[in-house]
Amino acid sequence: MKDRSYWKSCYVLETNADEIEREIKLTNFASRAKNLELVHFEKGRNAPSILISQGSGGHPYVFAELGYLMHLKRYNVFIMPKHGSNTVNELVDRHRDAIKHISSNFNDRIGVFSEGLGGFVTFYLALDHSPMRSLVCQNSPGILTEKKFQEAYMRVGASAKRRKQLLPLVRVLAKLLPKMKLPISLYLDWKELIDTKEENRKIETRLVEGYMKDPDFDRWYTLSAIMSLVLTPPPSPIGKLSIPTMFLVPVRGWTEPSYVKDLYNRLPHIKRKLVQVDGSVYWMCSHPKDATDITCEWFDETL
Repeated sequence: MKDRSYWKSCYVLETNADEIEREIKLTNFASRAKNLELVHFEKGRNAPSILISQGSGGHPYVFAELGYLMHLKRYNVFIMPKHGSNTVNELVDRHRDAIKHISSNFNDRIGVFSEGLGGFVTFYLALDHSPMRSLVCQNSPGILTEKKFQEAYMRVGASAKRRKQLLPLVRVLAKLLPKMKLPISLYLDWKELIDTKEENRKIETRLVEGYMKDPDFDRWYTLSAIMSLVLTPPPSPIGKLSIPTMFLVPVRGWTEPSYVKDLYNRLPHIKRKLVQVDGSVYWMCSHPKDATDITCEWFDETL
C-alpha cells in the first residue's frame, strides 16, 4: 500500500476505522515464486477462517470493514492481495496457495467469500479439488467459456457495448502482444455499476469516488489477463462441484440476475443456497453488516 490510511476515510461506513486498524495483522505466503501479503484479523488457531477475494482492480483494504465485522463473528479473516495482471488460472493457483498457508498455520476449516473476478476464480478452484470447505460467491460466478455467460456479459450498459466491440480486436492482439496492457475502464465502468436505488446510490457514489482516486487500485491489466475472462474453460464440469455453495445475487448487478440463477439451477445436489440481495455489485461494501450476517450464518452452518 502506498498510503495505508487512505482506506480509513473512504471505505469504512459503519465501524470505527481506528478500531479496525488496531486489529489488522499481516502474514505472507508464497505462490509461483512470489512472496505475497495477506491482510488478516486473527481470532485464534482453532477458530474457523474466512478468505475474502475481491473483484477487478480492488486491493485488500477496500474490504477491511467487511473483514473486521466477519472477524467479530468469531472468525479468522484473511483478504487476498489485489489480483493484478494475472490470468484466471494463475489466480486459481494463487488462491490455492493462500488456502494452504491458512490451513498450515491455523486449521483446515476454511470458507471463501468472493465477488466479481474473485468469484469467477474461486468457483473454478472449487471445481478443481479445492481445499476450501465452503464457498460464497457474490456478483458471480460464471462458466467463462459458456455462450450464456458471454452473452450476459455483453448485454447490459454502455460498458457492455464496448466489451462487445472490443472483444474481436483484443482477441487478435492478445495472440500477438499478450503482455500489452489496456485500461480496465475500457471494459469495466465503475460509475455505471453504482446502484440506482436512491439510498444506496448516495453511499456507493462515495465508495466509487474513493476507488477512482485510490493510488493503489489496479488501472491496467494485460491482454492475456483480460482474455482469460472469456477463454478459460472450467477445470471440470459443474456436476463435479462437491462443497457447500451460496450465490448472493444483486438485483442490479453487472447483468440481469437470470444468468447466475440459471447457473445455480444447474448445480449438483449439494448443500446450496441462493440469496437475492436488494443492491448492486457494491452491496457487500455499502451494506457490510448485512453482508456479514448473511455470509457468516452460512459459514456457521458449513464450516
